[in-house]
Amino acid sequence: MRKAFVLGGTGFVGRHVARHLAEGGWDVTIGSRGQTELPVEVGTFKQIVVDRSQPDSLRSATSNGFDVLVDVIPYEIEDAHQLVGLGDAVGSVVAFSTTSVYADDEGRTLDEATGPDDFPRLPVPILETQRRARPGDQTYSTKKVAIEDVLLGQSDVAVCVIRPCAIYGSGDTQCREWFFIKRALDRRPFVLLADEGETVFHTTSVHNLAEMIRLAAEQEVHGAFNCGDPDPPNVRTIARSIANAMGHQWEEILLPREVSTSRELRNPWGGFHPWIVSMDKAHDELEYEPVTTYDDAIAATVEWAVAATRGRDWMDALPKAADYLGAKFDYAFEDRFVEEFRGSSSG
Repeated sequence: MRKAFVLGGTGFVGRHVARHLAEGGWDVTIGSRGQTELPVEVGTFKQIVVDRSQPDSLRSATSNGFDVLVDVIPYEIEDAHQLVGLGDAVGSVVAFSTTSVYADDEGRTLDEATGPDDFPRLPVPILETQRRARPGDQTYSTKKVAIEDVLLGQSDVAVCVIRPCAIYGSGDTQCREWFFIKRALDRRPFVLLADEGETVFHTTSVHNLAEMIRLAAEQEVHGAFNCGDPDPPNVRTIARSIANAMGHQWEEILLPREVSTSRELRNPWGGFHPWIVSMDKAHDELEYEPVTTYDDAIAATVEWAVAATRGRDWMDALPKAADYLGAKFDYAFEDRFVEEFRGSSSG
């Protein structure tokens, strides 16, 4: 039986990856900073404590040898050096990156964008050969570029770099979908959709992501691959899918660009220009086929988020979402804005 080591395997993405590999016939071991009891539905896996701040910790954890090491959590350039330094202990590596490594022809990136004027204008769809940000330690994305350069710039071990988009799924405490889920729970009569709900920021189901990782692990490829859902939905479709999953109806108030640029009116998918990646390389080289669509997968995410927050302060239940959605539920502001917007429109 092939052996896989999933580093970061107790987290949201890592759990799904471990389960998917196990269902595909892999003998899976999880590496994490501490022993964590996984939900019953995830499964039972051997766990090894790994402290990446200790130079020999990862080497010791993989000393028995693994066919593949899946690194869900490479955040620093030192993490990349650790991976390529494992030598014969692993047959190949699959490492997570992000599509936010991409930059447009003017060098504009997601990390630096503050509004429509400096939001990157990328081709549709974005190919893996698209220009990237400059490597460095300034931001999350520049660090990912530096990590990619180390991993893909060597030939001692096959490394597949996966670039997902806006990941979602059960167990995600970042839960971008909470932006609409909470509004449906609060029975809001309307929802404000910036840019008339037409913006598209490519989504990535954790199930599609796990399937791509399985294929990459089995084939020991070397290179970078985008990972996004088929037929990525626009914001209007996302809002409708979530409302439908919750049996709620609201009026969609479609705001034109000129009145919806303020931060208070934006949503987690509200880029000012399309962000859509090409999946051709994955289809051609990995023979990848998606296992789900956004419309099919979102119901389970909604069900999980509702259950996770039931009887609890949502900011405690979804701490990562609280970091950037905490100020997004000012209903009094929204009510005043809609009254004024309708007044100006009728006038």
